[in-house]
Amino acid sequence: MFAMVFAAHLLAVCRVKDFWEVASNWGDNPPYLDIVRIIENGRYSGEKIWHFWGFPYAIAGISKLFSMPGIEALVLISVLGSLGVCILIHRLYGGWVAFTFFSFINYRWIYTSMEGGSEPLFMCLLFASFLAARSGRWNIAALLAALSTTVRPVGVFSLAAFALVLSMRRSYRRLIVITLTGLVVGGLYVILLWIILGSPFANFTGYREDWGPHGWPLTYPFGAIIPSLLAPHEIQWPNFVLSITWIAMASVGTVAMWLPRNRPRFLPYQPEVLFSSMYTLFFLSYGYGRVFEDLPRFLMPVAPLVLFSLRNWILKDRRVLWGAAGLSALLASATIVGFKNVFGFKLP
Repeated sequence: MFAMVFAAHLLAVCRVKDFWEVASNWGDNPPYLDIVRIIENGRYSGEKIWHFWGFPYAIAGISKLFSMPGIEALVLISVLGSLGVCILIHRLYGGWVAFTFFSFINYRWIYTSMEGGSEPLFMCLLFASFLAARSGRWNIAALLAALSTTVRPVGVFSLAAFALVLSMRRSYRRLIVITLTGLVVGGLYVILLWIILGSPFANFTGYREDWGPHGWPLTYPFGAIIPSLLAPHEIQWPNFVLSITWIAMASVGTVAMWLPRNRPRFLPYQPEVLFSSMYTLFFLSYGYGRVFEDLPRFLMPVAPLVLFSLRNWILKDRRVLWGAAGLSALLASATIVGFKNVFGFKLP
């Protein structure tokens, strides 16, 4: 399914536009490539910086190692990261969850993986840390989780989840080790940021403009989602439906994990449950002005566990899931090259 989805998406895009031209200008790729140039040159000319640097460091490393352009390294990391996520989801939650994840749940994942974005690398590190924690390799789990935090700062919830689990198990020596691991990785990241940009808080100050007049990332649950939904900017109905669906699924799935009758079943998934709960609550309370339309992207890391919690309601008909996967690939393509260029008619 992974191969079919990406082949169909790539074919639909390349019929209309040059792939590398699309990838170079897609989403957050331009600012990530700007950061790569800053890393490679060691010079900062004063442009606004808000994205975290874990992904650009990986791009710069792969680009240098294989002598390839930055955009090619960016796409390579995204595609391989997405494949890694597919394998890890299968290992952690089973084939039906992995099967459904690549079907109809979130077509944004497809173009984020193919045209490039930080989510595949972040989720690959995140789920690899969960797999390591499940097998008792807490030091490796903490290192992977700390590295994921340099890609997207919300990875800190995985470190918090590991700390809570070890505290409940009274494994204080391991708790100290993973805490030190997180602090060392975070300290190195901040020091490098300070050396290059002159400020260890450049990421935080860069995001503040998106957090409204108070300049703080959190509000009460749904406090920014409802105003974002009612804002005058235009939201096409597929994105509207997708956002509503994900708010409902994330809320229902998270509550289902904590129901008394389900707690014994989720005991082996304790770190993931804690992470998913904290992560979902954070984004339902996130103070970003356009949070509603971006929730399907924000909530991708909790999608596998939410699907696992709702797996008794997952459709098991392979024919339907393969058809839905093909439709998702085409919807992802339509987002890039236009609905009419893919389906032959305009979106109503």
